[in-house]
Amino acid sequence: MNIVVIGAGGIGAFYGMILHEVGCNVKFIARGENLQYLKKNKMKVTHPNYTIEDKIDSYSIDEFLETFNPEDIDAIFIATKAMSTESISKKLELWTKSSIKIPYYISLQNGVENEDVMERYYDKSHVIGGLTRLIVSHTVSLGHVHCEGEVQTLIGAVNPDKENSEFLSNLKTILDKTETSTFICEDIRLELWNKLIINNGVNAICALIQEESGPLIRNEKTAKLIYGLMSEAAKASNAVDVNLTQEDADKMFELMTEFQSVKPSMWVDTENNRDLELDDICGVVIKNCEKLGVDAPYTRAISTILEFTYNKKRDSLSE
Repeated sequence: MNIVVIGAGGIGAFYGMILHEVGCNVKFIARGENLQYLKKNKMKVTHPNYTIEDKIDSYSIDEFLETFNPEDIDAIFIATKAMSTESISKKLELWTKSSIKIPYYISLQNGVENEDVMERYYDKSHVIGGLTRLIVSHTVSLGHVHCEGEVQTLIGAVNPDKENSEFLSNLKTILDKTETSTFICEDIRLELWNKLIINNGVNAICALIQEESGPLIRNEKTAKLIYGLMSEAAKASNAVDVNLTQEDADKMFELMTEFQSVKPSMWVDTENNRDLELDDICGVVIKNCEKLGVDAPYTRAISTILEFTYNKKRDSLSE
């Protein structure tokens, strides 16, 4: 299978390398110093159980679109920050406009609205939602990503039909050759919102307090904050007819008490002076609770304080 991975960070690099390892023809699309490094050097992914290291053809998005035809690509994995989804989708739409055969587009991003954005630009039957769980994956240095966990991948067509069902089956067959587990979901939006419950519960608060999820969820007082954050995410889902309940939030909270302690992506982003996915995680919860006529006080408080303090820090660094 000919695969392109847009975003060679923690998640993108991991999936690109495991797919390369089982025989797929993989290309990375990256930018900045990461791209310059990958053009000359190998990508390395380490896991407690294995190491994968090899040179992968890497391009800027503009270089890639000028060099290759849509007919030559089977699938494009989008593993960037959610705030980049629209700009990427616009470019890919122009690239495929006159093509008879187009790739499948697979989001492996945080948030629950990436697929909605993608549907505005691509054939809806080619939009695949995806998420990862039981994985912690971070960039250690240029060209080196370290991962831990047993790694589960959930994928599903937003608008299922015979053709994309066949594609997903083929993709699962390939992923099953790797040391990960893959599940095809009939209702991928439901699973994306379940992950949002966890993301809203721990991502911003860990970044704000600068502490991993384990100590916070084991502390009686901070655990109540996490529980409130998760409960608000479940409530917000009702504004878009996903209709998760408090019982669903309770299940996700229980899962987090059993899961290994993690350092969420927002905390890593604050350390590297990157933009935060606050709008795509916390903002979605606040917005959809407002549609229901209720507030999301836990989410609003934690995200607002994080945004204010982080912007203040960034402003001071730029002076």
